[in-house]
Amino acid sequence: MLAFEQPYVPVCRTASLADLDAIHSLEVSEFAHLAYPYFVLRQLFELHGANWTVAEEAGEVCGYVLTAIGGEGAAWFLGFAVAADCRGQGYGRALLEAALDQCRRARADQVFVTVKPANRTAYHLYKEVGFVWASHEATYFGADEPRDVLVHKIYH
Repeated sequence: MLAFEQPYVPVCRTASLADLDAIHSLEVSEFAHLAYPYFVLRQLFELHGANWTVAEEAGEVCGYVLTAIGGEGAAWFLGFAVAADCRGQGYGRALLEAALDQCRRARADQVFVTVKPANRTAYHLYKEVGFVWASHEATYFGADEPRDVLVHKIYH
């Protein structure tokens, strides 16, 4: 990079109802049988859509964080994915940081996320933005679907 060039910063914004098709497509491609059905995404959007964040590449959604912020200071990242052709370019980090900023503005005290124990790439990214291991459940999403629960403490 030349001295006068600025590093590329992915564009992140609040999700809109028009983004649901793209979010659903990413869900299906990334999570197969564990993907949220469209009707669930639609209803989750009604409850939490104002807190969802999407990343764009050339005007197309290429990643998302589905955030649910509860009334008792806890938030959850219910879904997080970046399209395969956009990985390694800073989209994941930008999405997580934008979603954490949203949680801070909402005065959440802690943010939780689940991760498949074998998903080292996701683990590394979560750790880089401040998540730490909280617990493990062998059947979090059913038989043969273990997950570790990670938490990010927010100090106001």
